Parts: sequence; C-alpha cells; structure tokens
Amino acid sequence: MLEAARLRTYEKILPQPSVHLIVNLSEPYRLFDRHGQATVVSDAFVSGVQSEYLVIESPSTIHHVGAEILPARLPMITDADPAQLAGRVQDARAVWTGIDELVAAIRRSASPDDALGVLTAFLESRRTPRPADSVVDVAVAAIQADPAQAIGDLAVRTGVSHRTLITRFRAATGLAPKAYAQIWRFHTFVTAAMNGSRAPDWAALAAASGFSDQPHVIRAFRRFTGWTPAEYYRRVVEFGPDSASFVPLEDLPIATD
Repeated sequence: MLEAARLRTYEKILPQPSVHLIVNLSEPYRLFDRHGQATVVSDAFVSGVQSEYLVIESPSTIHHVGAEILPARLPMITDADPAQLAGRVQDARAVWTGIDELVAAIRRSASPDDALGVLTAFLESRRTPRPADSVVDVAVAAIQADPAQAIGDLAVRTGVSHRTLITRFRAATGLAPKAYAQIWRFHTFVTAAMNGSRAPDWAALAAASGFSDQPHVIRAFRRFTGWTPAEYYRRVVEFGPDSASFVPLEDLPIATD
C-alpha cells in the first residue's frame, strides 16, 4: 500500500513491463491525452503494459493498494483478452467480477498488510484452469536476460517457429516479443540510470543494456519519455530512484502537433 503526499501536481508514467491493478482509496486520478483532455479514472483500474508514457494528475494525497502482474500470467487469472489490456487504462470491472466487493473489503482493512492480503486473496480466487505457456515463459526469461537478441534466435531457443512464437506470445501477453523486449530494455535502463549517486555514464549504461549506440538510446528516450536522456535525468534526479518511472511534473505537457 502506498500513502504519501504527491510530489507535484502531475506525473509522467513511463512504460513498464508489468500490468498494474490499482485500488485507489483517495480522490480520483485524472488521465490526460496528448492534447490535455482529461478522463477521470475509476476507483479500481487496470493499466496494461504501455508502449507510450501516460500523464496523470494525482490526488493531493496518494493512497492506494496495488499489484504488479507479469503479462504472461494474465491468462491464469482472467478470461479477458490480453490484447484488450495492453496499451490501455480501464475500469477493473471490465476485467474481473467482484471489484465492488474488493474495493469495499480493502476500505474496511485495518492495516496496509490486511489490505494487501485482501488484494492477494482476490487475485488467487480468480485463477483460471489455464496453465502458463512454457514457450512464453522461456521467451520472457530470455528477453529479460538479453533484450537485444533477435526474435529468430529467441524462436530457436524456445523450440518453435518465428511465427508460432509471436502468436503464442501475443496470446499470453497482448504484445509481440519485440515490443516487450523494447519496453523491458528501456525500463531496466532508466532504473539503473537512477540508482547511482552520480550522473550515469550513458555510453556504458547503453552498452550494458543492449542498446547499439547513443542514437539508439536517444530514439528510445524520445519515444518512451518525450525527452532526451539528459533532459530526463535533469527532471528526475532531485526526486530520487523511486521516481525513475514516475516522473513528477509541475505543468501538464501538451502536444503541439
């Protein structure tokens, strides 16, 4: 459970390689599109794996309980199509039944541990008969170990054809393996960049993360954050590593195109 004063009015949430189920116990969040139009987010919502950043307005006091779900595990706990979760933020009631009861039970919880236990029990109770796809599990582990490897090499490692790998990966996660690899690589890069006590060695970090060169890093940053690496670091460094993927903003960014 998280309970804290917001750092700034707005927050830019960068792509992460997990699905998030959040039960909000405070005032509603607002989600903004690129032109500044706001949508009020429901009290219980699911944020699928995003391929672009999100911009939200947080309540003045952030108070929620949440779970991170590996996308390959979605078919084990919901009948919803993973493709309908990826790239979206939606009411959790579209994904699971019993959300009203879940929210009420969490609000009645006597402690953060109790609230987390309620959420964990809810997800356990939603288990489906479907097992994990072993091919997808092998592929995810291989991507996490080396996100720069070619999809053809990944198919060889999993023992299936290129096309079969993509089909099974999409069915389990809602994403193509290449898209997941790009998000994983970027997420690990920014996490590592903010974990040190000094400005990162961008070139060394890029090489360690599987980026081919500096232009490759800059393109990824532009796509996933809207900033260059230097601009990103300047905005995040005062807030510390907890803000690596949740960047506080004073002003709402508006697209000019």
